[in-house]
Order: sequence, then structure tokens, then C-alpha cells
Amino acid sequence: MRVIVHVRFTCAADYNERRLPYRPAHLAQLNDLRTAGHVVAGGPEPDGSAAHIFYRVADEAELERLLDDNVFQKAGLFSARHPRVFREFLEPLAPPPLDAGLKVTLVEGTPLDHGLAGVRLAELQRQKRAAFGGFFADGAGLAVLTTPSAGEAIAWLTAAGGWDAVGVRSRAWSQTL
Repeated sequence: MRVIVHVRFTCAADYNERRLPYRPAHLAQLNDLRTAGHVVAGGPEPDGSAAHIFYRVADEAELERLLDDNVFQKAGLFSARHPRVFREFLEPLAPPPLDAGLKVTLVEGTPLDHGLAGVRLAELQRQKRAAFGGFFADGAGLAVLTTPSAGEAIAWLTAAGGWDAVGVRSRAWSQTL
């Protein structure tokens, strides 16, 4: 059985200054992994402080191999990594093209009603307001909403139902693939 893992990478302080020479190889590597079914999506936060990659792996050993082999990791562009395994995951309906640079918002929080939050996330996806998302073992949820506006993303998610507006946090994300 394969699981989806969200990995938040903390970028090195000089990430923005040093990343461009490595970027073509990094994108090619991630695209190859996506084609092979090992990467669902990925991209940086616009300020260069973090990056997020969603991996599909069989186990922790496979994830560690993929993380250690990452071009940016080998170049020292990532200073830390924080993996979290999804317990439930709503797959993207259609992946964007490579280097899409979609301006979207990552929204995280703990649902008030887990079942309702999952149903509403799927409805948001059908409305093309959510790209994908899911729930972690600790009960927290993460959704990629298809707007660059943090306020709008939070409003969509909380108005849909099942989510606690007080505990929801957002961050801008540039979905590259």
C-alpha cells in the first residue's frame, strides 16, 4: 500500500540566490518522479522560505531515499525537512503542466467535524476551488485552494463547513507541478 506524504522543506537562507542553476535538473527530477507515480505535486513558497512536495511512497525507507536524492537537498538548498503522512487524501483531478507556477494557497487546520470537512473538501474540488488535500493521523487537515488570496481561501474552506475558522492557517504557494 502506498501513502501520500507532505514534506515541508525549510529552505536555506541563501535559497533564492543559489537555486537557479539547479532548478532545471530539480524540475526534471520531480517530473520524472511524477510520471513514475512518486510525486503528486510540488513547489516553493513565493518568498523562498519553504517548499512543499507531496510524495507517494510505499514506506519510510523509500521516502528517505527520494528525499536524500533530491537535487535541491544535495545542493544544500534545503536546511530541514518535515514529513507528515496523510491518513486520507483527495487526489488532484488533473495535474498542472510542469513549471506551471500556479498561485494557490495552502490552508491547514483541524476540522471541527472530520466527516463533514472531507465531504466539503471534495465539493470544493468539484467546484474547482480545491486542487487536492487530506487529513493527517493527528486529525489536522491540509488543502490546496485554487486562489492566491489567503482570505478567500480560508473563507471558501470555512464556509463549506466542517472547519474551524479560528484554527485555520494559510500560506501562499506556487504550485510548480
